[in-house]
Amino acid sequence: MKTRMKNTPHRNERGFTLVELAIVLVIIGLIIGGVLTGQQVIQNAKVTKALNDIQGYESQFQTYQQNFGAMPGDDLTATTRFPNGGLPGNGNGDGSLGAFTFDSTTAKDESVLAWGDLRAANLVKSQTPNTQASNPFNGIYGFQNGAFGGAFTTTVICLNNVPGTAAQALDTRLDDGLPNSGSVQAMVSTGVVGEATAGAVAANYSATSTYTMCRKM
Repeated sequence: MKTRMKNTPHRNERGFTLVELAIVLVIIGLIIGGVLTGQQVIQNAKVTKALNDIQGYESQFQTYQQNFGAMPGDDLTATTRFPNGGLPGNGNGDGSLGAFTFDSTTAKDESVLAWGDLRAANLVKSQTPNTQASNPFNGIYGFQNGAFGGAFTTTVICLNNVPGTAAQALDTRLDDGLPNSGSVQAMVSTGVVGEATAGAVAANYSATSTYTMCRKM
């Protein structure tokens, strides 16, 4: 009686054929491609939302000025004008947001009061009282006077924490696609409050950096 050696494989044991391996690789490729495509779709949606937000907030800011003869945040009589608005204070009425930064964390700074005034006037809705509006990149929007060491000297709207590829796309759709020229300029984010006041604009956009962007209104 013959016996099979222990190390002799069973006849029904076999590896993957080239066709099967090819199918597996194709499936993996489709999964990776689908993930990357999905990420791009999500980012494009965020860029479009940011574009619409910026244009909307600019319009609402200007509408407040036209309706009430004062700049939101700088309005000297905002608490009287909106007694039920829950506003923490008034601006000084000098026609500017002064030296207050768009990302200030102080509720009575004019750059923060601007959002309370806009909400009280029913121009901005569904946002937390006495704080800046959030942007799609887990940052905020905000207003301030001037930016980037004099690159802008009038009112600007800014947003921070913008990934490099999104910043490039947003700048391209709003302006010239360059971080150091035109009506939209940007600096590499440092995470420091007030960085957009004296920070230096970037020479180019990098996919590995995040940016603080400001647009001249």
